Amino acid sequence: MAEAEAVDRVDEHSGVDDYAKLVDDAEQADTVAVFDGDTLVGYGIAFGRPGAVEVDRIRLLGAVAPSHRRRGIGTELLRRSRDAARAKHARLFPDLRLEAVVAAHDRNPDLAAIVGAAGYTATRWFFDMRATLTEDLPRVPVPTGFTLERYRPEFSEALRLLRNDTFAEHWGSTDVDTAFWEKHFVTSPPLEPTLSAHLRDDETGDLAAFVLGLQHPADTAARGHKELWVADVGTRTAWRGRGLATALLSTLLHDARTAGFATSGLSVDADNHTGALGVYERAGYKVVARFTLHVLALD
Repeated sequence: MAEAEAVDRVDEHSGVDDYAKLVDDAEQADTVAVFDGDTLVGYGIAFGRPGAVEVDRIRLLGAVAPSHRRRGIGTELLRRSRDAARAKHARLFPDLRLEAVVAAHDRNPDLAAIVGAAGYTATRWFFDMRATLTEDLPRVPVPTGFTLERYRPEFSEALRLLRNDTFAEHWGSTDVDTAFWEKHFVTSPPLEPTLSAHLRDDETGDLAAFVLGLQHPADTAARGHKELWVADVGTRTAWRGRGLATALLSTLLHDARTAGFATSGLSVDADNHTGALGVYERAGYKVVARFTLHVLALD
């Protein structure tokens, strides 16, 4: 992956632990490896989440080493990864519709060409956004009537339920169970507990909005500075339109700057119906890259 990033320059940096986490969730049949002799030159993983309803969307993750591109390996890898997705679907959600999804960065037109030739359709667009953590970042106070509480382990289950609730209407999102939540949201990579928080409604005692912040060690190593990755932001429907997410992000970004973080990044659905793009822009983020999700129905 380091070899691919050096050529593709899509600004994605992943370490051994990041891939171990994906492989740990996969059966052997979910993975594809391409070897030239004893050298790994390509890989594919069919990655899915629990909680699928109506449609089982399986992400096909993978890459071919730059030294072995333009030999048809990517096309064959995509075909075999698609077959792995079918097998995974039959094992876990055989009664649902199946869609295979491939994300292609705008800087990687070769991947877009391969999936297009295989019948995939450009369906959804996601922006990567970044904020430089300077003193002049917008400062938005937490509205009266809400209390900010930083992450503690005893809040974990309530946050999982809050996340499932706030993302229920988001395209491609599914409810996550406790095991998946703890593994993929809390422990690997670990949350930054002082930079993950929620707002509690003082009147009802309910959790109204939340932000999950973490730090990817591989990103820090590659960039030479600490970046706060905002993994998830959500506000319950009844509390939307009050600026809660903007205020929470504003507070945490200034706290991150004080803690030595130089930048913050996140990814957002361009068609998010809750107006998330505007929330992030008001907090100081700017679009720096775009990914296209290519989808193929496999019914």
